[in-house]
Amino acid sequence: MSPPSKPAAEEDTPAAADPAAEAGQQAGSPRRRLVAALLAAATVAVGSFGIWATVAAHGLRASAADDNVALVDRATTTAVSRQVAHAVETIFSYSYADTARTKASAQRLLTGGAIRQYDQLFALVEQQAPKQKLVVTTRVTRIGVELLAGGRARLLVFANQQDTRSGTGQTSYGGAMFAVTAVDRRGKWKIENINTFTGGA
Repeated sequence: MSPPSKPAAEEDTPAAADPAAEAGQQAGSPRRRLVAALLAAATVAVGSFGIWATVAAHGLRASAADDNVALVDRATTTAVSRQVAHAVETIFSYSYADTARTKASAQRLLTGGAIRQYDQLFALVEQQAPKQKLVVTTRVTRIGVELLAGGRARLLVFANQQDTRSGTGQTSYGGAMFAVTAVDRRGKWKIENINTFTGGA
């Protein structure tokens, strides 16, 4: 898939530079294999889901291009960016000691088919994270609103993921890029679709 065009409106979230990042990216480590497996599972789980999202997004562009207020309505653009960034960081961060907390939070931040798809993905986390004693932290480094119209928004998200095995202190890093469709539910922006483009770094 060709790289997405630059979002209409973009916000940067500073990402701390870590010289150990490159050293931590060891393809053969158990942690990296698990993270890669989780991201691969995400791609499979939301495959058809993502295709639908892409088609829907094109339809949304065609029918509401003239109503796109991503640049005009700065307050809403900022609100949806911040809320979606928070949601992404929450649902893709977890500790092996309390995966239930992350799953419960996801139910409040997702809506529609995204809940079912996420539950399918997170089932793998619940099985594997305790075995690997993984603590995963996801941080959005850049997010941009591509389209904002009629209580719906499409955003492009770039994130870094850090995973640590408890007890060893060994840490590895990965990156991801994906598109998110969010809907306004009484002033709260909830994720309705996630279209994964790439897996781990």
